[in-house]
Amino acid sequence: MPSDSKSGLGVKKGTTGLAAAAAAQSEADAGELLNAYGFPIASIKSADHLPDAIRARWDKTGVPLSSLSLLIKEAGGPVILAINPGTPRNPASVMKTLTTWAALNRLGSDYTWKTGVYIDRKARFDVSQAMRTPLYIKGGGDPALNYQDLRQMIRAVQAKGLRHLSDVVVDRSLFAPIFTDPGEFDGSPERPYNANPDAMMVNLGAIMLSLKPDRQAGNWEVSFEPDIQNPPVAGHLGLTAGACTKSRTGSELTGTVQTDYGPALQLKGNLSASCGPFSMYRLVGSQAYMFSSIFERLWTAEGGTISGVIRDGLVPERALLLQTRTSPSLGQVIQTINKYSNNVMAKTLLLTLGEELYGAPATFEKGSQAVLDTLRKQGVNIGAYTVVNGSGLSRGGRITAGGQAQMLDTIWASPLRDTFIDSLSVSGVDGTMRRRLTDQAAKGRGHFKTGTLGNASALSGYVTAASGKTYILVSLVNDAAALKTKSFVDGLVEWLIAQ
Repeated sequence: MPSDSKSGLGVKKGTTGLAAAAAAQSEADAGELLNAYGFPIASIKSADHLPDAIRARWDKTGVPLSSLSLLIKEAGGPVILAINPGTPRNPASVMKTLTTWAALNRLGSDYTWKTGVYIDRKARFDVSQAMRTPLYIKGGGDPALNYQDLRQMIRAVQAKGLRHLSDVVVDRSLFAPIFTDPGEFDGSPERPYNANPDAMMVNLGAIMLSLKPDRQAGNWEVSFEPDIQNPPVAGHLGLTAGACTKSRTGSELTGTVQTDYGPALQLKGNLSASCGPFSMYRLVGSQAYMFSSIFERLWTAEGGTISGVIRDGLVPERALLLQTRTSPSLGQVIQTINKYSNNVMAKTLLLTLGEELYGAPATFEKGSQAVLDTLRKQGVNIGAYTVVNGSGLSRGGRITAGGQAQMLDTIWASPLRDTFIDSLSVSGVDGTMRRRLTDQAAKGRGHFKTGTLGNASALSGYVTAASGKTYILVSLVNDAAALKTKSFVDGLVEWLIAQ
């Protein structure tokens, strides 16, 4: 079709209105393609127009139209605009919507995880509150267990008269071991978004570093929460004067280094005193190391002792349950996953779904199959889909804008609609959308999942227009300059709101 821009997005100047939306395909092509997704196509307009202001935002990006997949439709109604809806794209963290929706649909919003504490059937506590046989802890894959939860569980166990332990055996067999190198994706193995999932994860596998400038010593004073003993941290952060010009949580401040005792978190570089105090989260070891360190610290802080070792193993079949920790509900957990785009929680949820549907030990393959089977049964066209690890932190994940819109339509018609939509970031209000679409007209009118990688930018969700109608918007851009397209997509949201 004729075009007056190098990007290939043809327009008629001066034309506005939702019914005159732009598309890369002719009406016949759009109808043929969209038939694959089962959308009502009778009312698709001849899509070759966009308002001038929207067109200008796209042209400014310099991104070719072939890098964009876009679908806008009324929720439960006709398609309004379609550009390359069947092209497989990397959705980045929009992949989390597939994981959270499949889990919500198959497990229910009230689903919870259980962490169990066990003792041998013949175990006895003597008058000194000591036990010579191991204490067993069965990891249930709780993605939300933090160190305060673990502290409460420890207090409950000690309240039953047990304070002095020999060995502690941690059973993490619910999940198969995940051997992914945390630095494989971007070379930053210390960053929390690269954490591996684990059936006995605590604090998302991360520790909070609080840094305060110490002008007398000429460096930054570092404290840890939880306050584990002898954390594997090397180096120091130098203190300088002047204005704060560096990102306080940037990767230039931390790294990893090999020591005689294994890999350690490295503090490096210099930072102005005017940047502090501040805190940041980092990984300082494996999930097994973090759990063991935090458990030992909390157990002893509550007045107990451990004379043996903390090791991996299995809970005996006839062990007695001493204490159970129940997680928040799945409906609550997916709010953290989607609003704040938590990778390790999404990976853990994918493993949980696979284990619940296909049995232990959980694997990414079982979880991916569970997601695809769920969507297929709901009529979503998943022919080109690849889930990988359920979080979107992957170069291999693929979905289509058409299939994503199908899923959002399915959710719109589901009794679980409100639970799922409540898990999405609200434009200009919270989560990853808190700094986008903050003007009065747009604030609070969109519920979205965002996705960002180096060469991918995505937005998927629902827009409530001034007319009261709800629209589904799916935008997937894969290009070296993908991040430049956010203004264009925000313009589309503003345009929909005005309808």
